[in-house]
Amino acid sequence: MVSLIALIIPGYALRKAKMFSDGAVSAFVSLLLYVCQPMITLSSFLEQDAAPTSKTSIFMGLSFLFSLAGHLVVFFVAKLIFFKWKNKENASAYIFATFLTNSGFLGIPFIKMLTDKPQAVLFAVIYNVVFNMLIWTLGIYLLTGDKSAISVKKAFINPAILPLFVALPLYFFPPINIISGTPIANAISLLANISAPLSMVVVGIRLADMGIKEAFKGWGNYLSSFVGLVLAPAILLAAAVLLKNIPYFNQNDLLFLAVPVILMSMPTAASLVAFAEKTNRAQIESTRVFLTSTILSALTIPLIILVVGAAGLI
Repeated sequence: MVSLIALIIPGYALRKAKMFSDGAVSAFVSLLLYVCQPMITLSSFLEQDAAPTSKTSIFMGLSFLFSLAGHLVVFFVAKLIFFKWKNKENASAYIFATFLTNSGFLGIPFIKMLTDKPQAVLFAVIYNVVFNMLIWTLGIYLLTGDKSAISVKKAFINPAILPLFVALPLYFFPPINIISGTPIANAISLLANISAPLSMVVVGIRLADMGIKEAFKGWGNYLSSFVGLVLAPAILLAAAVLLKNIPYFNQNDLLFLAVPVILMSMPTAASLVAFAEKTNRAQIESTRVFLTSTILSALTIPLIILVVGAAGLI
């Protein structure tokens, strides 16, 4: 968490020194959304060590459905909470922040830290597939109000999902995977890894423009952070506790439920700031809620993980 916040400093300092022009953010956002994030999708599958068994494939599907349902339920709950918010543009950023979390850069390392079971990382990758489907549909809709953004076509044909058409065949049929372990795979990994630093540079630039004193004003960002960091994972946890009692599932299978709960407890995705810049909507409030959520998550994430463990999911 500290390293994530520290990455904000270069963007902040260089903007204050007037070494980043007004057009820098737009250039960084384009690189982030259309190059770096698609490479995250591709590299996540290329890094898997073995093809899935039939049982693993079934649980991949179940994890996808649970993750999708969880995202949508939290979305509608957040819509109800912020329904009467006076500033609709800010409200859209608050709703976005509650259910689209930092499940990649922060989430996957947390999963790797909690368990050495390879299927756990796989379920985290599946969760991020759902995230990418929704951020380019519901996310765009929230920030722009354009209902045409919500379509099956845009869910599957967007910059972050298109690499799946390459990644999935390589994952399910290892003999045709001639990319893993090659310089091409290394290049893909490098591009994926600069996504987080680049996002933080954008946050730093925006923070320099607004001023540190302004960054934590208002209470909407705190309410949004509470919904995202506490209420959202609690909703998924309640569903997971109910589902874990289905006789078909044994203890080792429950990771498909535990992983989405943990990833939903992550702070707001830095992509919120990137999409706010892309759509020219709620840039200031997006930066506020991102910073607030990230700082407060240092307190809430350990508690959520303890509760998930106490519930017998990991």
